Amino acid sequence: MFDTPDQYYQAIADELASIFAGPWIKVEVEAKRFDSSIDLKVVYTKPDGSRESDVDEIMLPEYFYELANVISTQEKGLYKVCSFILESSGNFDVNFSY
Repeated sequence: MFDTPDQYYQAIADELASIFAGPWIKVEVEAKRFDSSIDLKVVYTKPDGSRESDVDEIMLPEYFYELANVISTQEKGLYKVCSFILESSGNFDVNFSY
């Protein structure tokens, strides 16, 4: 699909930014990777501080699943959990647990 982690991060951010109907200030994604699937938990925070988790992902599961192959190393292997936080400013933070 993509060749670099940055391309995946951009695609993830683009999809997250496009799936919310109203304003938001932060989106938190926890992606748990299994042998042949991804379990996503997506929560976004609205400007009033309320949090919502009812979202319709389109490509997010595939992006997170394939990202594991791009960032894996022989020493670490594939990640088990990816935490991706996107702010409405466009800044993001990503962490992996192996």
